[in-house]
Amino acid sequence: MPKSQPVGPPSHSPTQRHLTPLGRAQRTDEQRELLTGVLGEDAPNLFSTLVRHPALYRKWLPFCLHLLTESAFPPRERELVIIRTASLCGCAYELHHHVGLGSEVGLTDHELAALNGEGSTVWSTRERLLVAAVDQLHAGHTIGEVTWRALSALLTTEQLIELPVLVGHYVLLAGTLNSLGVPLDSPRTAPNGVQYPDAVK
Repeated sequence: MPKSQPVGPPSHSPTQRHLTPLGRAQRTDEQRELLTGVLGEDAPNLFSTLVRHPALYRKWLPFCLHLLTESAFPPRERELVIIRTASLCGCAYELHHHVGLGSEVGLTDHELAALNGEGSTVWSTRERLLVAAVDQLHAGHTIGEVTWRALSALLTTEQLIELPVLVGHYVLLAGTLNSLGVPLDSPRTAPNGVQYPDAVK
């Protein structure tokens, strides 16, 4: 069974801000309405930046929240996949939020460090395969045949479909966040990771 290769965590958050989050006074009524489901006035920077494109945001947000609140994977596995993807993509913003969420759903400090390439840990067979799948998708845009066969014996059809979609979505977000230069949120907005609806946790 293939072993995943550790990667280093991003060394810094984006310093070049190409698009700044919309401040409260800058938002249109439509944008305020679109942000109501993600803390409204206190919406994290990801949302208050992407809402600059209301038509795209309106379509994207339900998909994003579906992967978070109605995932086919248990929360621990969902966060394992997201954190590994964010680390491979060097996305400090996503790590800033999802390391906190990962801790809340049972990932230990040692496991979180391993996902960020800082040492190793002993995963269950299923978790080791999920990490390997993320690494293979990142490196070659496909899950290797050996890993796929092993996962097929453990995952449901829904999970097999959702796995590359979940990884792909967070690759998309990483590229967007890094390219736009979205700044990290303040502790007031996200004391232990973004405060998504309770269903996320």
